[in-house]
Amino acid sequence: MVEADTTLAQVLRSNLMLTGTKIGCNEGQCGACSVLIDGKVVRSCAMKMRRIKDGATITTIEGIGTPEDLHPLQVAWIVHGGAQCGFCTPGFIVSAKGLLDSNPSPSREDVRNWFSRHRNACRCTGYKQLVDATLDAAKVLRGEMSIEQLQFMIPEDGRIWGTKYPRPSALAKVTGTCDYGADLGLQLPEDTLQLALVQAEVSHAHIKSIDTAEAGLMPGVYKILAHKDIKGKNRITGLITFPTNKGDGWDRPILCDEKVFQFGDAIEIHPGPPNVYFKQRVAKGEETEPLFAAAG
Repeated sequence: MVEADTTLAQVLRSNLMLTGTKIGCNEGQCGACSVLIDGKVVRSCAMKMRRIKDGATITTIEGIGTPEDLHPLQVAWIVHGGAQCGFCTPGFIVSAKGLLDSNPSPSREDVRNWFSRHRNACRCTGYKQLVDATLDAAKVLRGEMSIEQLQFMIPEDGRIWGTKYPRPSALAKVTGTCDYGADLGLQLPEDTLQLALVQAEVSHAHIKSIDTAEAGLMPGVYKILAHKDIKGKNRITGLITFPTNKGDGWDRPILCDEKVFQFGDAIEIHPGPPNVYFKQRVAKGEETEPLFAAAG
């Protein structure tokens, strides 16, 4: 039994451990959580369980193909390099399945319009590879191309550089079996400590003091980690190492100690049990204001 206001994405991931369905924006805007309900593409993070009819057929990426038995869409995604970071890939493939089930012979414009209408967003590929993959998969499903013709053939000379050799992680990404941080988190024991990151809500500030008294009194707070707890040099490099840089490239802290450089900079880390909420306050100028209320 689940609560009526629980989202389908939560049930799939937390209750059924079908973590191929990813949660990106959690607001129904990115399409990473796309599934099929009775053949219709639905963004599961915005679908409450009370809206799902009894007996509905729900298809996730796990029901489209497996590493041992790939669907033509999954093969095409590998061949065309559609799975780059791979986080959006399951949602795209599920969405493309919905398209080809309803329109076996889509045009390039049809594919682009479909992804746009269903809000499938990708930050890696530029979409050309995704459209090409969908069109080639459609040829296989129509019998105009065999799956063997579609599958990638390793160059005879063994070269990889400059070829379309599939990335080693592609198989896991197109089948939804590639685990990301949130997926691994679901596999941890229930009493595992989780980290709440306190982040800056201002774009620039000089830190005069950090008051941890209130956070230390919050139930469940195991420890408070600040810049003083970082062993060695509390700095990272590589972000701003340009020829015009006036510094030495080691300006940015791991946890802010003297200055906030941008919105979202990390101030502190609070380990605690799941579902404990932490608050932290940091001095900005002459005022002290809350920075972040984080879920553990």
